[in-house]
Amino acid sequence: MIANATPIHTATINDVSVRFFRGPAAGPDMPWQAHEELLAALALPRDLRRILKAALLKSWKEVCHTVEVDGEPVLIAPHFVAQGLIGMAQEIGKGVTTTPDLVDREYARAGVAAMSALTAHIPAAKDRFTWAMQAFHNQGGAS
Repeated sequence: MIANATPIHTATINDVSVRFFRGPAAGPDMPWQAHEELLAALALPRDLRRILKAALLKSWKEVCHTVEVDGEPVLIAPHFVAQGLIGMAQEIGKGVTTTPDLVDREYARAGVAAMSALTAHIPAAKDRFTWAMQAFHNQGGAS
């Protein structure tokens, strides 16, 4: 059985709605993203998106999770996966996609808003910063 989830933030990245989620761990964690939506935002061809999703599930299946959102399964991945995808697109995707730099900027802005949603329950700025540093260290259970 997969857990129900509600997005903590939705952002438009390269004209694609990308949802962000609380990670599955109980402690501080960076925001997770709907993986297929981020792939779509990178404007990668559909066949390449399928290949990248399959590679993610083969090599990183222990850190990815499928959640149910409004009755539909959604594959979510930790922040470091998004950074890797965007970085890959910036390095080698120039002939495949023309938007990785735009996606990088818009993902960064969206990540700040998602992190604000994750820390909204923490009143003091210094405590939010401490929580965010712990989340960065813990991201996706990669610590």
